[in-house]
Amino acid sequence: MNGMEWAEFIRRTENKMYHLHRAIDGICNEPDYQESVTALTEVVRDYQTLVEKAKDELRAIDMHPEHREV
Repeated sequence: MNGMEWAEFIRRTENKMYHLHRAIDGICNEPDYQESVTALTEVVRDYQTLVEKAKDELRAIDMHPEHREV
């Protein structure tokens, strides 16, 4: 993927994490949903890992390639 694709992937994934956090906040005090809260929290952690890896990939992209003569 190129830099723009990585940036878009990060943006979309962080947006998903935001909505998951909102859902977790909405049900975290409901005893019937504790297992769901645990599962959603694990999904958020997985997304966070993906975001960190994507950020590493984005950092590794050379944004100022040297001009090469042909």
